[in-house]
Amino acid sequence: MTGLAASHEAMRALMAPRSVAVIGATERTDASSSYVMRNLKAFGFSGAIIPVHPKAETVFGIPAIPSLDRLDAPADVAVIGIGAAHVLGSLEEAGKAGVRAAVVLASGFAETDEEGRARQQALVEIARKYGMAICGPNCLGLFNLQSGAALYSSTLSPNLRKGELAILSHSGASAIALANSGRFGLSHIISSGNSAATDLPDYLAYLADDEATTRVVGLVVEAIRDPAAFAAAMQAAHAAGKKVIALRAGKSSKGAEAAAAHTGSLAAANEAYEAFFRRTGVIEVADMDEFVETAALCLTLKARPAPKGVAVVGVSGGGVAHVSDIAEQVDIDLPEFSQLTIARLKAMLPSFATPQNPVDTTGVVFADGGVYRSVLEILAQDASVGLIVATQDAPVGLDAGGAAEYAGIADAVAAYAKDATVPVIFMSNLSSGHHPVVRDRLAGVPVLNGTRAALHAVRRVLDATGASSSDVPAIEAAGEDDPWIKRLATGKKLTEREAKQLLAENGLRVTRERLATTAQEASEAAEAIGFPVALKIESPDIAHKTEAGGVRLGIANAAEAVEAFAAIMRNAGAYAPDADLRGVVVQEMAGRGVEALVGLIRHEPFGPGIVVGVGGVLVELVNDAAFDLLPIDRESAEAMIDRTRLDALLKGYRGAPRADRQALVETIVALSNFAGRYGHLIEAVDVNPVVVFEKGVCVLDALVIPRAE
Repeated sequence: MTGLAASHEAMRALMAPRSVAVIGATERTDASSSYVMRNLKAFGFSGAIIPVHPKAETVFGIPAIPSLDRLDAPADVAVIGIGAAHVLGSLEEAGKAGVRAAVVLASGFAETDEEGRARQQALVEIARKYGMAICGPNCLGLFNLQSGAALYSSTLSPNLRKGELAILSHSGASAIALANSGRFGLSHIISSGNSAATDLPDYLAYLADDEATTRVVGLVVEAIRDPAAFAAAMQAAHAAGKKVIALRAGKSSKGAEAAAAHTGSLAAANEAYEAFFRRTGVIEVADMDEFVETAALCLTLKARPAPKGVAVVGVSGGGVAHVSDIAEQVDIDLPEFSQLTIARLKAMLPSFATPQNPVDTTGVVFADGGVYRSVLEILAQDASVGLIVATQDAPVGLDAGGAAEYAGIADAVAAYAKDATVPVIFMSNLSSGHHPVVRDRLAGVPVLNGTRAALHAVRRVLDATGASSSDVPAIEAAGEDDPWIKRLATGKKLTEREAKQLLAENGLRVTRERLATTAQEASEAAEAIGFPVALKIESPDIAHKTEAGGVRLGIANAAEAVEAFAAIMRNAGAYAPDADLRGVVVQEMAGRGVEALVGLIRHEPFGPGIVVGVGGVLVELVNDAAFDLLPIDRESAEAMIDRTRLDALLKGYRGAPRADRQALVETIVALSNFAGRYGHLIEAVDVNPVVVFEKGVCVLDALVIPRAE
């Protein structure tokens, strides 16, 4: 990230320009600047269009100038439609002429090679020097549908409708696909490309302040480079009552490589992005279908449902059962109705109908749409229901007469929706949607397509929250005179014993243990701690002690301690001949309980976060963990446990005694506080296992990895 934040005036010049200079303007049909000129004319841009060409007197009939210094007053924005090698000179000229914003269309910057990265850094420096907002480089540009400012270097369909969704995408192709889905009207299309100087937070902050047009912002994200700026922009969006949806590219290893090739960005861990979006109140979607359905829902849903319970209603038992199956898979709550609701439904529906959630109204509603509306009104009065999903297929392949059979149901839903206290959604199980005869009757009703994508959209909107502002007090970093600061700053590995000593001094309960450098010391330490004990090799060079034959458990007497010391030193020496073997740690055997993992891991650009999950030797096989960014308070720690199988294990799985959940919560919070003090010097912490007893916890093993010196 450049550290450059565009001013509001510079962003206004970029997003809502009153005059546009097109550098490299030409009538050559395949040139990027030609697309811009034609789009500006086609979409009725009312401001000044200024072609800049060293020789041409006119371009598309508009008088041209040879250079920007010929202008009496600076243009708001310069669209630079020339090759990468000439961009910097033109950008410098624009800055000197007082232009506050630019769109750089050319590729050949950080997405290519070292020369391109240097060129991009020079572009950033020019932007910083002149206080310019810059879209790109390596982008298609942007389009303000309200003003007709089509600074866009590709074909724009005349079918695009004005509306309240802004699409902001690092990817040009994704912006084109989503903008032309035909499902919503648009306020802006922004293809920001490499986003070298002006990135998502700048656009998002501007759109949050765009009261006149934008109500929902849809992001296609390849990387978050400045989390603090993005979080601040999200706070502004929530304060303005605007929803933000994000589709993130580069989740898989191959996807990350493709994203990097396109923008010169690298994706961080999925869990870190998910945690960051959760904290900032972004509605993350999995694919383009979910993006479209979620955007359509956000744009048409008048208010967020209060209860999260969903009632499903349809005209076919098999059909509503199908919806119920998918609802369960996407974790949507279909609550049981109250006895009063059941009684009212029985009185309304035929005797053979079963009044339950989901509701099969039966075919009676085809003859009398009023029954359907009455069912919706009954469901709306049930206290557990916050949203109603009316699932009704009316395929586009029907003829007009066949489609008209469903008109009464559509009319009933539309009539109910006008004064509804509980919102209703009209859903097609087919992604191709509804026949126009039906769809056109549903003005004002959220209409969603495709069962899975639609229900995912419902779930995500139900779960959506505003940006959270943590009330956890900041933990002050340890001072430079702290001995552990000095030790960690060396970048040298800590042994398990050293790691546990550090954690113990920061509030984590660890095993009682002593370092023995001879067999006699091992025997004496075991006697002092009390049998049975465990013996472990002490070496900063052996992370997996069991594999090295460096662990003995259940040592019951002094003779066994002497023999175990000799065997461990011998095994470790054979396993890692060059390792620094410092002796053997004699450690208490802490007893049985629920084994958990608590860890600290760094994911840039977000910094360190906490991992919590099922621990022990099978941790990788079980692969059950939750991640969240710092800081973690008790509430966050509880939520992390809830997202793992630890929740069930701690309650006493299959007759086991209940374990001390609160002691584990305190351990998680203590590790978060530890990260506040020392996290800037630490790459990772692995505390595994933490044994959770009926009362209390104990850290049996710990690994602390400092950041490289």
